[in-house]
Amino acid sequence: MPLAKLHVLEGQYDEARLDKVSSAIQDALISALGIPPEDFFQIIHILPKGQFRHTPSFLGLNYSDGLIVLEITFISGRPKEKRLGLLKALNDAVVSAARISPDDLLITLYETPGENISFGRGLAQRAHIADQKATPAHAAEG
Repeated sequence: MPLAKLHVLEGQYDEARLDKVSSAIQDALISALGIPPEDFFQIIHILPKGQFRHTPSFLGLNYSDGLIVLEITFISGRPKEKRLGLLKALNDAVVSAARISPDDLLITLYETPGENISFGRGLAQRAHIADQKATPAHAAEG
């Protein structure tokens, strides 16, 4: 159930470039987390300069106007190694697709229990995942 939210500066990404970034994110989620291809939820925010502010550098990284802020929310329970692998897979895929510097992708992962998510009808379809530790069988569910 990963939900990806992309935030970019207006004028930096046309529709074709956003499509490539979107596909790269989905491909990375599929390869790193084993989600099914139809598990696809993305929101793209294109923000004017006054609403997309960031430092030019931080922690030895340099940011340009091509910076992408990517937030991924998914059901908790995956081991640290899986989450670290996802960060790397996302950076590799998005940097290549967007043709940006590896510095220009800021990623935040948010984990939430399955009972906090409804895919519709007010039901928590993945509530059972919150009560179990992640296993390969459950990793593909959310």
